[in-house]
Amino acid sequence: MSSSESTNGELIQELSDLRKQLDGFKDKPYSSPIDGLNTNECIDFFQSIIAAITEPILILNAELKCVFANKSFTEIFSIKPSTIKGVSVYEIGDGLLDLEDLRNLLEELLSIHMDFDGYEVNLNLINIGERIMSLSATDVHQKSDNERLLLLSFIDNTEQKKAEKKQREDEERYRSLFETSKDAVMILEPPAWAFTAGNPATIEMFKCTSDTDFVSKQPWELSPEYQPDGQISAIKAKEMINMAIENGSNYFEWVHKRLDGEEFPTTVLLSRVDLKGKKLLQATVRDITGRKQVEDELRLHRFHLEEIVRDRTAELQESEKKYRTLVEQSHDGIYIYGANHFLFVNDRVCDLTQYSRDELLNMEYSTLIHPDDNDMLNVDGTIKDGLFEIPNVFQLRIVRKDGKIRNIEFSIRELTYSGEEAVLGIARDITTLKKLEEEQRRIEKLESLGLLAGGIAHDFNNFLTAIIGNISLARTMVEPGGDLYEILTSSEHAASKASNLPRQLLTFSRGGNPVKARISISKLLRESAAFVLSGSVSTAEYSIADDLKQVIADREQIGQVFNNIIINAYQSMPEGGQVFISAENIMIDENNPAAIPEGQYIKVIIKDDGYGIEKDHLSRVFDPFFTTKQNGTGLGLATAYSIIRKHRGHIIVETEVGKGTAFTIYLPVDSFSENHDIHKSGPAKLSGGKILVMDDQKMVRETAMSMLKKLGYKVDSAVNGKEAIEKYKAGMDNSEPYDAVILDLTIPGGMGGIDTMKELLKIDPDVTAIVSSGYSTAPVMADYTKYGFSGAMMKPYSISQVSDLMKNIFNE
Repeated sequence: MSSSESTNGELIQELSDLRKQLDGFKDKPYSSPIDGLNTNECIDFFQSIIAAITEPILILNAELKCVFANKSFTEIFSIKPSTIKGVSVYEIGDGLLDLEDLRNLLEELLSIHMDFDGYEVNLNLINIGERIMSLSATDVHQKSDNERLLLLSFIDNTEQKKAEKKQREDEERYRSLFETSKDAVMILEPPAWAFTAGNPATIEMFKCTSDTDFVSKQPWELSPEYQPDGQISAIKAKEMINMAIENGSNYFEWVHKRLDGEEFPTTVLLSRVDLKGKKLLQATVRDITGRKQVEDELRLHRFHLEEIVRDRTAELQESEKKYRTLVEQSHDGIYIYGANHFLFVNDRVCDLTQYSRDELLNMEYSTLIHPDDNDMLNVDGTIKDGLFEIPNVFQLRIVRKDGKIRNIEFSIRELTYSGEEAVLGIARDITTLKKLEEEQRRIEKLESLGLLAGGIAHDFNNFLTAIIGNISLARTMVEPGGDLYEILTSSEHAASKASNLPRQLLTFSRGGNPVKARISISKLLRESAAFVLSGSVSTAEYSIADDLKQVIADREQIGQVFNNIIINAYQSMPEGGQVFISAENIMIDENNPAAIPEGQYIKVIIKDDGYGIEKDHLSRVFDPFFTTKQNGTGLGLATAYSIIRKHRGHIIVETEVGKGTAFTIYLPVDSFSENHDIHKSGPAKLSGGKILVMDDQKMVRETAMSMLKKLGYKVDSAVNGKEAIEKYKAGMDNSEPYDAVILDLTIPGGMGGIDTMKELLKIDPDVTAIVSSGYSTAPVMADYTKYGFSGAMMKPYSISQVSDLMKNIFNE
């Protein structure tokens, strides 16, 4: 019964109880307020009470005519409220309630004041169809026989009756299946998981004398002491039961033992069931002795399958029945095609194509083949001449029933089948292999492009070193504020922007450890956003703390991270949108949800309002080569993740489909990185010192020498390592040693920086040397101290950067 049924029934009972209580007041010195009411006043009184009841209710007078019907009654019986008053209860709904039993009950109520409850009838209602109603009636006012009022209520029991009927049918169906099943079916009850019932097949399988004999056994008593894997049956049986209870079911193979001692293999399905409020286990046991015998036979024949197919094709028709099972076990699709349709397909062909066997046996070969590959085929299912090196082995794409495309390698040969010419084919799915080959080609292409990019970047940075160096040098020679000063400043800024190009080229290299220096994240974020969003319909909004600290990091690599993420952001908004970029200083405690080591960090958030990332893809966004873009490489976010990890940072992605994606980056702040922009004040001129510059490029040598001279140093130069070693040794011999040497890392056809450094250390273990390069992927640039260098200087560089490096090295 529903809660509304219960509530309304209780209210009706309360009305009846109220009437009885009021009747009891007649002989008392005071009277109930209702006893002083006439019939109409009583009707008004009860109307106010039952109007809100959701079950249909009628108030009848002594003539069994309707004096009031609540809204629920008129709606369910499709009667206008204005037409029901004064109508006999037997005339309502064209005599819908004119039932003999109802007449008798109402007459008894009128004559002997006998209430009734739970009279059940089937009513066919216009609006809601056939319903099962429970009727109850009681006196609610009986001042006199002529002024009596009866309350007739209706409760809809249709759904309850349907549920009871379904439950009975389900129980009968289960009992029928239980009794007639050819498999042994038994019920186990907790806590000991003892048998409580077994069907006739169970009694027969285990050779028990009766059901009572069976239920007296424990599950492990019907098994040998040990299972084939060496486990004790009693212990393993409990493990299997626990797995079924935990997962809802458990399917496994098991060796059982009949009461006469015979052991036999079975499959067991343990299912958790609820019967009559009890949580039980149903065990369905199938004897697979015959199947095991077949499997043993298959193992004997499997090793000879290829030889049989090759050497005994002529005998295929005669041996088809015998070896059909072997063909079905093959991991490759095997088919026979002739007369413009498939004559035979094994299960694997059905798996490959997602079509049923019946569908395939009425299908032409070309229906499966990708439209772009159909021209390669002959009508008989063979390949056209000259397309492949081996005519009977070829690769085509098929279109599965679900629309997915798979790459298939076919191997065919002609044969006679049922007296007709046909083609025997073997189909192998090579889709995964194709993808691996494509990925390998992509990797090789990127490696080649990386080498090319690295070479271009190296040479380009040499040119930029001369340009930026000379411009920055010239800027120190003019008064600030003048037109020439502004022109030089603008030129230096443009050249610095151009240095982003080799950084973009080096992205293809993907290699190298960070070459760390003190950098401004605020400046780098704005530069990256301006670079990526230039010319697009998207814009950037910034919320960057004024006191944002600097970090020790590789400027090129961190810039690459920002570029990759911002590129993803604007690509997710093809119609345009806003990229929100924020950065702040943050202190992370030890017990944080992201498990980030405690300490001081810069927190960077790059958020877009694009489509977002699908839930199924979220866990793979940082995987190499994973991409949802048609022309994507799948390396952008993987590279970003790798770079951030190398910087002891953390990167987190949050997304919601339809609302956008946010990448949060945490970069650690070192205690010695909390200074302001290192280029705010111009270069300070240093005094004294003798420097040797080694570089194979004349323009780089001359530019570096000019900047160092401007800074107050005496400068000498060398073209290669051999000359540098000779000059350094001569300086020591003449008591005019060099205070520092700047060595170019790569000297084509000559001794480069690393080899030169090894020789210099032999001559002078205390040598002060700086390694310089326009190609940052070499390990020495990230860990220069390991090779004996005192500093590293990435090309291109300005006079300010040279000045800062010299101050750090000489502590000036």
